[in-house]
Amino acid sequence: MRIYWPRWSLLSQGILFAYYQLIEWVDLFPWNDIRRGNGQATLDLVVAGIMLVLILVTIRRVWWAMGIASALYGLWLYLQIQSWWLPYLQGASPGWKRVYGRFFGETVKFLPTVGDHLAPDACHIVLQLLIVSALVTTGLAVLSGLRRSRP
Repeated sequence: MRIYWPRWSLLSQGILFAYYQLIEWVDLFPWNDIRRGNGQATLDLVVAGIMLVLILVTIRRVWWAMGIASALYGLWLYLQIQSWWLPYLQGASPGWKRVYGRFFGETVKFLPTVGDHLAPDACHIVLQLLIVSALVTTGLAVLSGLRRSRP
């Protein structure tokens, strides 16, 4: 049985898109905390537009653009690691402590916070897992598409 990666890529990107829109626009406290706004409405709209383009190029099977999509998902994952996991592992800066306290201090956590090592909230851990899924499935879709297009 062969796995058709473009279909899995579309599914994972669609779930990521839906989840991202949900957590950025709908108050699900204590899962997220947007009761005071999140201060990034413009960024959220830009990310939504980019994600829709990435989904569209996957629907159309534009392999080179899907390669760019994989790179963008990789960049997004890198930024998540820089923002959440390095402060958790190395300790948070004073600036991150203020931001964390305002926007994430009362949200659900899977991991413990110890001193300056502020745990990523559960909402972002799920987001990161969905980004990994989109990255892996889109990358595998590109590889399978390139193999099929070789003479």
